[in-house]
Amino acid sequence: MFVPRHIEREILLALYRYRMLTSEQLSLLLHYELPTLYNAFRTLKQKRWVEPLSLDFLPRNVKGWILTKEGMEVAFGLTKEYRIQLLRRSNSPIGQTEHLYGSNRFFTDLIRHSLHGPDEEGLIDWIGMRDGGDRYSIVDRKGKKTTPLRPDGIGTYRFANGNDVIFHVEYDTGSEHLWVLHNKLWQYVDILKQFWSNLSLVNVLFITRDPRRSERILGLWKVMREDAFRRQSVPAVWTVTEGTLAKQGPFASVWIGSEYTAASFQDFPRLDGRHADRSVPLGKQMHIQPFAKGVKGADQL
Repeated sequence: MFVPRHIEREILLALYRYRMLTSEQLSLLLHYELPTLYNAFRTLKQKRWVEPLSLDFLPRNVKGWILTKEGMEVAFGLTKEYRIQLLRRSNSPIGQTEHLYGSNRFFTDLIRHSLHGPDEEGLIDWIGMRDGGDRYSIVDRKGKKTTPLRPDGIGTYRFANGNDVIFHVEYDTGSEHLWVLHNKLWQYVDILKQFWSNLSLVNVLFITRDPRRSERILGLWKVMREDAFRRQSVPAVWTVTEGTLAKQGPFASVWIGSEYTAASFQDFPRLDGRHADRSVPLGKQMHIQPFAKGVKGADQL
C-alpha cells in the first residue's frame, strides 16, 4: 500500500475538507508554488487518489481536483474518521460544482488578500460546506442529531490587533425561493442563539449574482428584524454581488448591511481574540520546497 508523502497528505486533507479545489486555490491555501503542486498531482494521479473535474463555467480550461474513492479511504486514515456515507456516493459535486467553487473561492480570495498584510493577520479557521452544519448541530428530544443550519462555509479572520471576525458564508445562486431564504435567516437567529451569548457579533455574508437579489435579501431581513426579532439580538447580515467582489476584493467598501450603507470587511463586528490561540494564518505557513520548478501544469494533463 502506498504511504502518502507530506505534501500529498496536505493535498488529500484539503480536498477531504473542502471537496473540490483548483491548483491555484490549493497553492494559496497550502502555501506551495504551483510547480510543486503539479509534481505532487502527477504521483497522486498515478496512485489513483485524486481525479480532475472540468469546470466548464470557467475560462482557460481550468480544472478542479476531487478525491477518488481510494483517496477518500486514505483521508479516513489520516483523519481517524470513517464516514461510510461518503463512500456510498460519488465525491463529484454533481449539480453543486459552481456553488462549491464560488463558496471556496471567497475563502481562498481572503487568503490571497491577507498575504499583503502583516504576518499575524489572515484566515485562521475555515470550515467547508460539507462540515458547516456540524458546527451548529443540535440533538432533538429523541436523541437524534440534526443540522438545520448548514452554512456554505464558516471562517475566522484575525486582524493584526488580535481581534477576530467570525463569519458565515451563503453563496446564493438565485435558485432558492424567498420562503427558503426566510427560513434560512430565521435559523441564523433561532439556532445561533443557542451557541452565542451575543448574536450581534455574528456575521452572515450573502454573496449573490444580482444586485436585485441582494436587495430582496436585505428587504426580507429588514421586515424580520422589525417584526419577529425586534426585541432580541440578531446577527449582522451583509450582501455583496460576486462581480463586485471579483473587481474590488473583499476588503473594499462593497458590503451592504441592514442600514443599506456600504462597509468593508474591516468594519464587521469583531471578537476580542487577543488571548486566544496564536495560530498561523492559512496560506502563511512555511515549507521547504521539495520539488524543482518548471514542471508542466497538472491542470493541463
